[in-house]
Amino acid sequence: MRLVSFLTSLIVLLSFALPWLRPPSGEMTFIGILDQVLTTPHGFEGVFWWLNPASTGSILTFVTFFAGMFLVLLGVFFGILGGRLGPGVGLVGMFLFTTVAWYIYGEGFVDIIGEGYLLGLGGFVAGFVLGGGKYL
Repeated sequence: MRLVSFLTSLIVLLSFALPWLRPPSGEMTFIGILDQVLTTPHGFEGVFWWLNPASTGSILTFVTFFAGMFLVLLGVFFGILGGRLGPGVGLVGMFLFTTVAWYIYGEGFVDIIGEGYLLGLGGFVAGFVLGGGKYL
């Protein structure tokens, strides 16, 4: 069963190079989003400028979004190492990522979802359902 966690984590890892979001400002891969969150070129006030220029994110929004991205990375790391818990941690991270992006974009979030996001979510769901079994 650990092979399933490994394979699904590789799928999620491959999704990092595909567009996760397609806001009006252009396509954003997971790697690009991580870069924008970590480097914050426009200061804290503009940390979400790449998502929606009209949004004003608070510190709680930023921390939640960063925690979601960290959990996605942690889920991939645990899954590649063969752990059954990896896809579950990744799903929690995807939930936090989605919640913050949905908060910022509202109902328009569904329109900006890219294939990388869907592939990542599908990989974590498959790993959680097929790799966990009765042990979760």
